[in-house]
This record gives sequence, C-alpha cells and structure tokens, in this order.
Amino acid sequence: MKFAVSGEILGKYPDVRIGVIIARNIESNSRSQHVQSMLKESENSVRETFDIESLKDHAVLSRWRSVYERFGSKPRDFRCSIEALIRSVLNGRGVRSINRLVDLYNYISLKHVIPVGGEDLDKAEGDLFLRTAEGSERFTPLGSSSEESPYPGEVIYCDSGGNVLCRRWNWRESEKTKLTEETRNAIIVVEGFDNKVSAALTELEDLVRKNCGADTKSFVLDRDNREIEW
Repeated sequence: MKFAVSGEILGKYPDVRIGVIIARNIESNSRSQHVQSMLKESENSVRETFDIESLKDHAVLSRWRSVYERFGSKPRDFRCSIEALIRSVLNGRGVRSINRLVDLYNYISLKHVIPVGGEDLDKAEGDLFLRTAEGSERFTPLGSSSEESPYPGEVIYCDSGGNVLCRRWNWRESEKTKLTEETRNAIIVVEGFDNKVSAALTELEDLVRKNCGADTKSFVLDRDNREIEW
C-alpha cells in the first residue's frame, strides 16, 4: 500500500510537509481517562492563549486560510481542522472525546496548533493520495449517510477506488473511513509548512505506541519525498 502527494499540490504549495504515521495492530482504541485529561489540559491552554477576535491573525491559521482561498474554498465558511477545534473550545463546546486514538491526535493538534487527522486503513480501497479533485469522486461526510462529490480543483485525500477520505484538505473527514473503537490499522497525517510537523509527528507517534499498543512507522512527505510505501 502506498500514499502519494501529487506533483500539482507540491507545485502550488512547495513548502508543504505531510507527516504520516502508519499504526498497525492497535490493541485498544477505547476511551482513556488519562488521554481525556490530556485533551482537557490542551483545551485549557487554548483558552489561556487565544481569543476569537484575533484568531484570523495567528500565523498558522492565517496561512491555512490563504491555502483554502487558493483552491477555492471560502475560509469563513469552511474552517481548517485546527481552527475549527480552537473555535469549538473558545465557544464553550469543547472537543468531544471520541476514542483513544482520535483524542490523542486532537490533543497534539491543539498543543502544537497544527492540523491532524486519521483514517481507518482497512476501510480504504487501494492506495491513498493527496491531490486535486476531478469532481466525480464520492464522499459521505462524517455523521451523514448522504453521498456528495467534491468540486473540481478542490484539494482532497482519496483512495484508488474514488472515495474521498477528507474534503477541502483537512476540513471534513469521511464516514466511510472514520476511526472507531474497532479500528486496528490506521493512517494519521500531520500537516504544515515547517519543522513543527516533525516535532508534532514524533510526539504523537510516541503517544500512539504507549497508549494504543500499536506498531508504528512514520514518514515526512515533501517536495523531495512525495511518495511512501509500506
């Protein structure tokens, strides 16, 4: 199985870095009070650090807003995943505990102010790609049963079978490949434009090993290394 970032994406965003963790043989993906406490600590840190009015001026969030605008998604209507998480905390909704693996990557996302997401590898069809959409791909949003398609030129994660795993780069994940307590093999991606990706990736991989009992491999894809295989 492989994962590749398209030349088009790397041409438009030459400094993008995609950290990848392949986690296999996940022993327990149930909730953990310890991990939930970590997530709550990161929420408290967000409340102390951010306010709604100045979010748009934060360097990371501003960069992602520019990226969204460039591929045709209005950032006021479609938030990148980390901005959506931070806004949820600041608006009093918090971050809902899902399962151990998702809670861990949300913790890292908030701590490092970086988009992180994950998919169930056993539910994907064939190889995985980060590329622009043709418009014919299939997508069922998380929590929905209605199928839709991305618009041509939208940045998506998808598989060889034409299934979209995440729309608008990191805006909304798929119901088909969502991480559940039954997930045993997963791919987790950490997205950014500098060395913060490597720091967040290393910390998250260690947490996944310790808290989920998984066997892991990690990689960083960039313009010099656009494809991995495992």
